[in-house]
Amino acid sequence: MGKISGVAYLTSRWIRRQPMWLVQDLFIVAGFAILMFVWGGISGLRNVLVAWFISGSWGMGVNLVAQSIGWDKQGKTMDMFIASPVKPFHYIFGYFISSLIFLVADFLYMLPLIFFLNAWGIVLASLIAVAPLLVISNFVGLAIVMRIKKPTNISAITNPIQMMLIILPPVFYPAHIIPLPARYFVLMLPTAAGAELARQLSGLSTWGNLWYPVAVLLIWLVLGIVTSSRAVKWGME
Repeated sequence: MGKISGVAYLTSRWIRRQPMWLVQDLFIVAGFAILMFVWGGISGLRNVLVAWFISGSWGMGVNLVAQSIGWDKQGKTMDMFIASPVKPFHYIFGYFISSLIFLVADFLYMLPLIFFLNAWGIVLASLIAVAPLLVISNFVGLAIVMRIKKPTNISAITNPIQMMLIILPPVFYPAHIIPLPARYFVLMLPTAAGAELARQLSGLSTWGNLWYPVAVLLIWLVLGIVTSSRAVKWGME
């Protein structure tokens, strides 16, 4: 545990140096809440709670953790960890813990909205869906970033992947508005499956097929474990 907390401490020093990264999230949360209220009223606000948990967990792994590890690899900072008693699990999990500050901050920003809507059921359902998605996003992010050779390509690859799988699929909007034959294909995406699972558990979805998004997330979990284990090289491995 000491090795993990040490990595988490070292990789979270930016919080004191650049706290505005957390402040900017406040404006993004507020902006999306206003947009969803104008679009869908109270129902839109309930959906934005689900969307923000899902998008935050996906972006944390695919973008934030993956980019940080990618830059460590390119900048040779990873070599320092490799030369220490730190193992891959300690290193990756330490980054994961330090990055949780964004999800915690977003939750605090959304508290007034949660109290206003009395939406604790939605929060609980979202957290259940977020749990596997956090693991999937970190594994997928690792599988991608460990194969990038040029450091200038890290953000150019992870940023579009993050945004495409948040904005285009039914994350900020419910999946039941998509015609049923196409819905099965769209929900093969991990973000869409996570959002649908949260909506079904919270009663926001009118589609009664709970096991389909669960199966999709389990498949992505297995794929993420396999691909990331082959991509991560530690020391002379």
